[in-house]
Amino acid sequence: MKREMELIHPGEILKIEIVEGRNLTIAKAAGLLGVTRPTLSNIINGKASITPNIALRVETVFGGAARFWVRLQSSYDLSLAKKGFMENPPKIARYNFV
Repeated sequence: MKREMELIHPGEILKIEIVEGRNLTIAKAAGLLGVTRPTLSNIINGKASITPNIALRVETVFGGAARFWVRLQSSYDLSLAKKGFMENPPKIARYNFV
């Protein structure tokens, strides 16, 4: 039996590690990042993605690596796409080289 890990939006990790981990409000963190409160709120609530621009802002303000946040988002997006793909697979087949 294959066990699946619970899929967690990277915004939730951003909330735990950056906002809550530094005792910041969303408004304060958004101000430090130079984005609007709704922008950061949408990311934290899983309604928007962590873009490369946001990842670079997090790296600049709080340290760490932008690549980490981009990879988290990419892995999350791929997992969602795979789930949808497996639930409704297209009628395609592997190409066999001769």
